[in-house]
Amino acid sequence: MALDLAALTSTPDLRQVSPVHARLVAALRYTHIARRTKSYRQADLAQRLGSHCAVHSFHVFLDEAGRAWPEPITLNPPCQPLFSYDEMLLVDLATAAARSDRGAFDDLVRDMIGLGGRNAIWAAGRRLMRHLVTVVD
Repeated sequence: MALDLAALTSTPDLRQVSPVHARLVAALRYTHIARRTKSYRQADLAQRLGSHCAVHSFHVFLDEAGRAWPEPITLNPPCQPLFSYDEMLLVDLATAAARSDRGAFDDLVRDMIGLGGRNAIWAAGRRLMRHLVTVVD
């Protein structure tokens, strides 16, 4: 059996994921670029998230992840339809939080983030996802 490197290194395509996952990635990319260019507007972030109520929780989730991540979080540019590995992992963490699946959540990042960081990201992810979805498939 041949090893398919393309399959191992592939990431989801923004155009082919659930709307909530696409909104999360769009919000990550928007926030990064808008902060760098000093053009951030809370209303613009709310539009990408699809909820004004989710803005604060999104920032807490992003800040907790940024504090716990072993290296700076890598995001793809807005024109790139494929997720970066970090974008994919953040979406997977948020999905596990939405599903109340702490075991899957911990399995995703246990080797790179200590318990304190995981607890903080978990709590922030739970709050964020309550604003975005009721059930994530």
